[in-house]
Amino acid sequence: MNTHSVSKKLFGIGFIAIICLVASYLVLGLVMEREHRYTQVLQEIAQSWGSSQTMLGPVLVFETPQKEKESLVTYVLPKDLEIESFLVPEIRSRGIFDSVVYTEKITVHGSFSASDIPKNLLTVQPKLVVSLSDTRSIEKQLALSWNNLNTSFYPGTMVDFFESFGVHAFVPLSKSATEYPFSFELEVKGSDRALFVPVGSETVVRASSVWDSPEFVGAYLPTERLVTKEGFEATWNVSSFGRSYPQHWQSDGGVNIDMLMNSQFGVGLYEGVGMYTQVFRSVKYAVLFILITFTAFFLFETLTKIRLHPVQYLLVGASLALFYLLLLSLTEHIGFLYAYILATVLTIILITTYSMNILKERARAGYVAALLCVLYGFMYVVLKLEDYALLFGSALIFLLIAGVMYLTRDIDWFTNTAPKLSATDDSSNLWK
Repeated sequence: MNTHSVSKKLFGIGFIAIICLVASYLVLGLVMEREHRYTQVLQEIAQSWGSSQTMLGPVLVFETPQKEKESLVTYVLPKDLEIESFLVPEIRSRGIFDSVVYTEKITVHGSFSASDIPKNLLTVQPKLVVSLSDTRSIEKQLALSWNNLNTSFYPGTMVDFFESFGVHAFVPLSKSATEYPFSFELEVKGSDRALFVPVGSETVVRASSVWDSPEFVGAYLPTERLVTKEGFEATWNVSSFGRSYPQHWQSDGGVNIDMLMNSQFGVGLYEGVGMYTQVFRSVKYAVLFILITFTAFFLFETLTKIRLHPVQYLLVGASLALFYLLLLSLTEHIGFLYAYILATVLTIILITTYSMNILKERARAGYVAALLCVLYGFMYVVLKLEDYALLFGSALIFLLIAGVMYLTRDIDWFTNTAPKLSATDDSSNLWK
C-alpha cells in the first residue's frame, strides 16, 4: 500500500469503527429500557409488600384549644431512646426480576423527662405518636407499656405535623412523676431501607440482620459495626447536640417535619452494583475494544501481505457489538458474572474462528484470541475495581500504544515499506 492507499484504508476503518460503535451504544437504550422495567417491578413489589420504612417517634403531642385560633400543639421528645431492630430479608420474584424485601422486628424502650413537659400541660392528656412510612403490614394490635401501665396503640397519628402513616395512644400524666418510662414492640414489612429519626436526647439504635452486604445511609454513620458472611451488626449513638431541632417546641415555633426527616439514618439491604449498571459501564468501553481490535487487524495488513476487505472489518466489529447485547440478555437470566463469562467465550470463539480464515494462519488468529482475552479480562477487573478504572485504563492504553510503536518502528509510512510475511511464513517472526 502506498501513502494514499494507507490513508484511504485508515479512513475506511475509522468509518466502520464509528458504525460499530453506534451499534454498540444502541444497546445503552435497551439497558435503560430494561432497567426502567426492573424499577417498575421493584415499585410494584414494594407497593404490595411494603416500602422503605422510616420510624419517627415516639413523640408526646399536647393540643390546647385557643380562642378564635387554631389549637396550639406542643411536641415533647423523649430524654432517652433505645431501638433494637432485626431485619429478616427475603427474595421476592416477579417474572425474571428479583427484589429484596424484609420483615423488621423492632423493640423500643426509653423515657420522657417530666422536666421537659411544661407544667401548664400536666392537666392535658397527650397522645404518644409513632410515625411510620407504611403501616399496612402491621398485622396485630400494638401493645404499649407506659409508666408501668399497659395500654394499646390506635391507627393513625391524628396530627397534621406528621406527613405519613403511624399509630397513637392516649397516655396519662402524673404531677408526682419525674419521668415516664415506655416500651413497645412492633413488626413491619418493608423494602430497600430501614431508617430511624433520632428523637431522643440520647438515641441508641442497634440494627442487625443475616444480610451480609449492608449499606449504611443517612445523616449519621454507625459508631460500631461488624459485617461478616453471617450478617451484620451496627450501633448508632446520636446526641441531641447533633440535631437541628430542640427537645420540645410548639406549632408556632418554626420547626417543620423536614428538619426531623433530614436527620434520619439507617441501613439498606445493598445488593452490590446492579446488573444493569454493570452492563451500562461495560458498554462505555466499546470504543476501546473496537479501536484496539481494528488496530490489530490493520497491523496484520501492514506487516504481512494479507489484505482485508472493509466487510471483514465490519463483521469483526459487529461481533464486538453483539457482545453487549448477549451480555444484557444473559445477565437477566443467569447473573452478570456467568453472563460475562459466556458472552466473552462466545465472542472470542466467533472472532478467532473467523480470523483463522481471513488471516490465513492459526497462529495469527491465536494472537487475536490472546488480545481479546486480555481486553475482556481487563474490562472485568475494571468493572469490579471502579475506583482504579482510570489508572488501569491509562496503563493499558499506554502499553498498547507502546506495542504499536514497537511493531511499526521500521515502517516507512511514506512508501509503506516493511518486511513482509507470506501466508506460509512463520508468523512468530512478525514479533521479532
